[in-house]
Amino acid sequence: MRAPVDWLNDYVRTQASANEIAATLTMLGLEVEEIESSDIGPVLVFKVTPNRGDCLSILGLARELAAKDPAKYAPTELFAQAVHGFALGDESKRLPDTLVTIEDLELCPAYGARLFESIPFKPSGDKIRARLVAGGMRPISVVVDTTNYVMIELGQPLHAFDRDNLTEGRIVVRRARSGETMRTLDDMDRALDDQMLVICDAARPVAIAGVMGGADSEVSANTKNVLLESAHFSPASIRRTRTRLGMNTDASYRFERFVDPQGVQRALNRFAMLLAEQTGVSPVEGTCLVSAPFHEPRAIKVRESRWTALLGMSVPRAAAGSSLVALGFNVTEDQDGLMATAPSWRSDIGFEEDLIEEIGRLWGYDEIPEALPSGATPVGGEFGKSAFVSSVRRAALRLGFTEVLTHSLRDTSPLDLGRGPRVRNPVSPELAMLRPSLLHGVAEAAARNRGRNLQLFEIGRVFTSESERTHLAMLIAGRLMDDHWSGGPPPPADFFALKGHIERLGDLSQAQIEFKPLDDPRFHPGRQAGLAAGGQDLGCMGQVLPDVAEALDIPKETFVAEIDLDVLAAGRTDSIRYAPISAFPSVRRDMALLVPKSVPYGAIEAAIRNELGSLAERIWPFDIFRSEDMPEDMHSIAVAVVLRRSDRTLTDEEANEARERTVSALKALGARLR
Repeated sequence: MRAPVDWLNDYVRTQASANEIAATLTMLGLEVEEIESSDIGPVLVFKVTPNRGDCLSILGLARELAAKDPAKYAPTELFAQAVHGFALGDESKRLPDTLVTIEDLELCPAYGARLFESIPFKPSGDKIRARLVAGGMRPISVVVDTTNYVMIELGQPLHAFDRDNLTEGRIVVRRARSGETMRTLDDMDRALDDQMLVICDAARPVAIAGVMGGADSEVSANTKNVLLESAHFSPASIRRTRTRLGMNTDASYRFERFVDPQGVQRALNRFAMLLAEQTGVSPVEGTCLVSAPFHEPRAIKVRESRWTALLGMSVPRAAAGSSLVALGFNVTEDQDGLMATAPSWRSDIGFEEDLIEEIGRLWGYDEIPEALPSGATPVGGEFGKSAFVSSVRRAALRLGFTEVLTHSLRDTSPLDLGRGPRVRNPVSPELAMLRPSLLHGVAEAAARNRGRNLQLFEIGRVFTSESERTHLAMLIAGRLMDDHWSGGPPPPADFFALKGHIERLGDLSQAQIEFKPLDDPRFHPGRQAGLAAGGQDLGCMGQVLPDVAEALDIPKETFVAEIDLDVLAAGRTDSIRYAPISAFPSVRRDMALLVPKSVPYGAIEAAIRNELGSLAERIWPFDIFRSEDMPEDMHSIAVAVVLRRSDRTLTDEEANEARERTVSALKALGARLR
């Protein structure tokens, strides 16, 4: 927003310099970024937070300055006229109701129109042209310039239609119909849909509500008769339309941040005053104003004890009330504080804390007394699940992974098993769903970094209709390390490399992660596994199906995993048990087992541990063999078992007996010695 100081002086009479005005506005929370020079003097350039759309105008800034220090920034007669709506004659006279029809009062709660006839085509006045240039706008003609002038001055966007180009000369406000198109003022053809609000005549759309007008009804050198629009539109509707069409305009910027619904008539009247001054043309008598019932904001209680505690200073109740009244609030005194009702232009006020912020702004944050902190120093650090998640993050980084952060809102993905909750009013179709999985996010990051050796992970929330949980997603692709001087190709990323990483992370929770058969359509049939810990499903891992990998533009040999950290964290223990190292030697026994192909190795190891208990110190497979003399559905797995006792040396007889018990136990799985 650009605000010429010369223009501000129309609304507040002050001897303050531009730097003093900038300092006052900054202390009020409207940070002035710079002061530029122009032909009419200094121009304040500042940004407004999204909740303060009421300050995107000269009137809004003047209101803040006058509330802060009415002696230094004295309201002028023009300020008083603006407060009273720039009343013009008999406000009760109305144009025919048939001039404007609103079909969706939710998206357009108020629409006003005035008619002007026989307007000459000419430049606007010198003062208006100079102020528009200083405000960052290009002068065009008296009608267009005056609409822009009123928008900057009052914060209410206006739009002028050439009424002779409107079918039947009337306005219909409705949702667009699927398949409708229109050409906008920037000479672009726009495809509309039924989520967009449009302004139509009796036959077709002539403007995209709150965003931009149409080329067919624009004011030109041939325009004589004008229908002037002043309206209040739903901020969410304007934001959605603007995002879908990829259009940013001064009007949409203001409508998205809320425009005063009670300012519709005021802007129409101000335009009429300015146009009459420049052309001598007065409006057709009467206004057409269609609106939904206006709901008065509820009164909010603000307690004196509460504002003293939050602000850290004592503000007298009378001063607090005066501050709120100066900002336009309706205030009454309550037993232990105040009751305040926000004005129509302050949509950001909804809670007691909002009122306390207003009291603090007007009283002055620089008035807060300095005080050293006191009381007990809180214990720092992380605890519980938060500490566990941080340890997982650090462990993944130590394993060579790079962390990525992706958006929680997105569209559906082939890496989703189900659909996440839908967003009621998404800013775009691509951000219409809360993610049910993290896999798509790491795959997107891999696609942006294609051609590199990738080890990526993300920790974040995933969502279902019932809950939200913390997950870990991992992705590896390419080679696991760079070339080394010793020669030999670096190992490629594969299923077992990712499995090893998962086991390392499982050690953090002291959980034994189990790998079990899985039938997941997202993964390669022979390269996938389900994950479990303590009898609970933990997640999944596998190679992304080649067709899915191609669709996502990631390497064909891409391996991913997703782990539910809530489950893993719940099973962890903070206690660490120490055991002495046995002073007695171990004994190794090898077994070459003929095993059905349908039996996973995990089941074999579990059966051995179940039979031998603590006697089995370590178990691992060291060979897989297949020959023609074996049954078609069998293969050979060689398993090594290290046995050790903590209290004495094992004898050969005991080791052999343990081996025989193991072989007998494995028969239940259909396995036997070769």
